Amino acid sequence: MITNQADVGTAAALQGLGILYAFDHERVGAALTQGQLVQVLADWSISRPGLFLYYPNRRHSPAALGAFVDCLLDRDLPASKRRAQAAA
Repeated sequence: MITNQADVGTAAALQGLGILYAFDHERVGAALTQGQLVQVLADWSISRPGLFLYYPNRRHSPAALGAFVDCLLDRDLPASKRRAQAAA
């Protein structure tokens, strides 16, 4: 089953319909503690908070993707540094 609805995926996993990829521990923490769900591939699980963007590292990536990545990276910079980089 493939779904983009976290609640539907969690319910399916709890019914034994497959493996769930959960982004947030809050949604599945109680089910893990109670033994209703079991964590698999723990060594490869992301253990730090935040959002991650995975995209193909191609020589000629679409301009829109490059602009999107630049926009995301700029959010981590203070406004003064953003203005200084834009002026350069």
